[in-house]
Amino acid sequence: MTTIIIKREMYKLDNKILRDLGYTLIRGVWSKKVEMPQIRSEIEKLQIIKIPNIEIVLD
Repeated sequence: MTTIIIKREMYKLDNKILRDLGYTLIRGVWSKKVEMPQIRSEIEKLQIIKIPNIEIVLD
């Protein structure tokens, strides 16, 4: 599993969009766990909605 993290301070976005994409907000940080093959498609989705700073943490 891999975790994709979007820090809230870096980017202000409508909460509904990220919730619809499956992200959860915990202590000011949006995150979502994805499988390795899904990373590319998930990053492409975030780039489409113009989220610039994405952190990827391998678990």
